[in-house]
Amino acid sequence: MAYDWSGERTRRLRLMRVVTFTLVMVGLVVSVPLLIVTA
Repeated sequence: MAYDWSGERTRRLRLMRVVTFTLVMVGLVVSVPLLIVTA
């Protein structure tokens, strides 16, 4: 049992946090110009 489960878990959580942050940023960059154009 040399596999590091805790390290794997923390790396996956960090990856999910980065993906979520990227999706939020992309959503803001896309939605703000659309709101300005449609306003």
